[in-house]
Amino acid sequence: PLIDSDDRVYGLVVYPSDPSIKKCAEEAAVLIQQERKNCSFSAEQREHRRGSFPALSTGVSHGNGRTHPQNIVHNKANTSVFERLTASEPFKRLSGFATGVFKTWAPKLYAYCEEHLNDLLSSDSSLRRVFENSVLPAAAFNFGPRTICLPHIDFGNLPFNLCWIWALGWYNWRKGGHIILWDLKLVIEFPPGSLVAIPSGVCRHSNTRISKNEVRYSFTQYAPGGNFRWVDCGFQSEEKFHAGLTAAEAKEEKLQKKARWRMGLELFSTFTELGLKG
Repeated sequence: PLIDSDDRVYGLVVYPSDPSIKKCAEEAAVLIQQERKNCSFSAEQREHRRGSFPALSTGVSHGNGRTHPQNIVHNKANTSVFERLTASEPFKRLSGFATGVFKTWAPKLYAYCEEHLNDLLSSDSSLRRVFENSVLPAAAFNFGPRTICLPHIDFGNLPFNLCWIWALGWYNWRKGGHIILWDLKLVIEFPPGSLVAIPSGVCRHSNTRISKNEVRYSFTQYAPGGNFRWVDCGFQSEEKFHAGLTAAEAKEEKLQKKARWRMGLELFSTFTELGLKG
């Protein structure tokens, strides 16, 4: 675990020892490799601020021109690819494993995500859950074949939530593919089949290079902050929400908003709360 000075767990690095998880990770890499040729990538999906590799997201998101939470829409080819990937046993197993780690190490944060996602899905029957065994509404697939992320922050994600990243592929992890957490001044070995959870909405991160003949993909589950804002505003935009407040309510809302960072911080569990020794 990554812990702060108050013994609060704000990130995780997981090297699964279960051979079946390692097998799933390798099978997931094979699936991405096979499906890559079936995708239709735009120029913006091939070259973007995160790097020079094709990347696609699926799930429910709010922002980037959307006026309310909606299913991310793709062309017919990419929609079919996502249907196959998210229905596959390897990716369902990886999602379920991440969920188990999430519930164990960040139970308060997990409950917060679970409540908001359930409320959101209940409010709009058109919204589709990506994985039944996850409380995270969106997932990104980086199709490589050499996924090397540039330093970036995922500003659209809920800032006090964890983003769950699986490293996949075939590369010498002692020499490359490390994850760099720039603000924390950490460089962490990130072998294929391992899992990292970080607050990517506030933590600048990237990957080190791999060799030209090596292959690296990644699979990420995350939660757009706009989804939570929509639910907290009574399933309406922030502008409409504020327009309906009285002066006293607006004052109270302003105070709550200023203290929101502290509320988010308190959702991360401490060693003591988890029954562990620091």
